[in-house]
Amino acid sequence: MKDFLPILKSLKSNYIAALLFITQVAITFTILVNAIFLALEKREVISRPSGLDEHNIFYVATNLPVKDAEKKALLEQDLLRLNAINGVTSAAVSTGLPLTGWGRLVEVATKPDTKYDTFSGYYGGDAQLVKSFGVELIAGRHFKKEEELTARVDGYKIASEAMVTKALAKSLFDESWEQIVGQTLYINNKPQRIVGVVKTLQSAWPSWVVVEHGVISAVKETDGIVNFVIRTESGVPTSVVDQTLSYLMETHGRKIDKVEMFTDVKARAYSAENAASKTLLGVIAGLLLVTTLGIYGQSRYGIVKRFKLIGIRRAMGASKGEIIRYFMLENVILTCLGVILGIISAIVLSVAFSNVFELGTVPMSYMIYGSVCTLLLGQVAVFYPAFRAAQLPPAVATRIV
Repeated sequence: MKDFLPILKSLKSNYIAALLFITQVAITFTILVNAIFLALEKREVISRPSGLDEHNIFYVATNLPVKDAEKKALLEQDLLRLNAINGVTSAAVSTGLPLTGWGRLVEVATKPDTKYDTFSGYYGGDAQLVKSFGVELIAGRHFKKEEELTARVDGYKIASEAMVTKALAKSLFDESWEQIVGQTLYINNKPQRIVGVVKTLQSAWPSWVVVEHGVISAVKETDGIVNFVIRTESGVPTSVVDQTLSYLMETHGRKIDKVEMFTDVKARAYSAENAASKTLLGVIAGLLLVTTLGIYGQSRYGIVKRFKLIGIRRAMGASKGEIIRYFMLENVILTCLGVILGIISAIVLSVAFSNVFELGTVPMSYMIYGSVCTLLLGQVAVFYPAFRAAQLPPAVATRIV
């Protein structure tokens, strides 16, 4: 540490260059930490589980082209025929579809005639819907076939039993969420007894704050578009899709609104987050490159200006290692000052983002890891100029002005 005081005196005599270096590090650190946090947060959103057997599910949105009095019978016939297709594990009908933007939300309360406690996504379908989605039952039981009901619209109004997601159960009963089984919840003020809890099932809107809140009722709806959710044994063979469409089109007046694999649904739902994440990662890579070159350039310029001083120190007996250590230590001091200023500005920027865009604040662990990475980056950038300067013979270095 004998070089510490000489370094401070040197920086004081050339404070403008030192301030530029510190400012560069602070700005880089601020942008870098926030960009990494936002990029990883986007990746975390993209990778969160939907709860479905994603690679083995597709859906068909279609109509029931018969009179209202005949729709229930046609729907039952469709479900029987679709479940009989070779390769189909389970076929069901659903009022909505996760992550598609096509669905319904309901108010959920634990007491009657009171203000709701929270919101939730809602899915109505037959007793096979949970199996067709491929979601995991973690408490209670599945729906029974005899519990199935049929409505034209708003099936939740006549449902007597329901299943909920663990996230919804925890929001209502905290850590005692399993106690929700057997309890009565009020879905839009209509009582429904909870018979089971599934681990995860996302709602129709991926950016919704309560996307993992879900209510499932065993009530089929026949009005408008119906969604057949079909789960296959392994992957989604083209033959199964073809057979499904071939059967459905046997009914005169049938229209296929959409056919889509759930992997494609999820990719489309998170396309904006995926694009933002890749953009941020590109910004991070570019910023690291520019910063490294900037530190290298400033360090090299500062060292070249002091070649004569280096020659004098070498002539007085300073070793090559001591010359390298001097400039490495100088870089550490400047980088630490820049990091301290960067941490303050990163916190301010993070809080501003949190207030304006309702994002999370950057954890302190990011500041610590970012500080270490910035210090290492500075050391890597300054090492080569310092090493080259240390190789100059004293006689040559003292002649350079």
